[in-house]
Amino acid sequence: MAVAPTYTLSLETTWLPVPLQFPWGAFPDAEAWADELTDSLLAGTGVPPEAHDQLRATALLLQAMPGPLPGAMERFWRTEYVGGPAIVAHLYVTDSTASTPDELLQLARAGIGGRVQTWTSLEDTAFPAAVQAVVTTEIDGAAIGAIRHLGVRDGYVFLLDFLSEDPLLLEAVQGELAAVFRSIRFA
Repeated sequence: MAVAPTYTLSLETTWLPVPLQFPWGAFPDAEAWADELTDSLLAGTGVPPEAHDQLRATALLLQAMPGPLPGAMERFWRTEYVGGPAIVAHLYVTDSTASTPDELLQLARAGIGGRVQTWTSLEDTAFPAAVQAVVTTEIDGAAIGAIRHLGVRDGYVFLLDFLSEDPLLLEAVQGELAAVFRSIRFA
């Protein structure tokens, strides 16, 4: 099996990486990470201790939650909506023989089924072929939408994925997620 390409990506300040496992960087465990994150986000805000505790609990919950698909490489949390709905995107990398936008569209329903509602080819990416797709499906009786950005390079498909029951939330973050996906660069 080939080795997945080494990549970097850029996040706006409203998006934070959420570790999938520990140790992670200088953090030995989830509690140390959540403490530092909470202190950093709330520094100088003067919020009451219960708000601090709630943010810390949310960070720990999001860190420990399973991804919608197995094998996520990275998880990102949009913190601007703290206190509102959790906006968490996942990045997956898997080997694939896909090489065209049409073949990527066949993968857009992976793991959730449903149907591709809309799609477009993505330009200005580091991928020879890339698409953005909106997929709709039903999971456990709930209507779910997914914004999925897929790109193929060197026999690997990169999938940046966000699922939500709220179509307005999907639309609100679509451009931001496209920017994250377009920021992926390879060594």
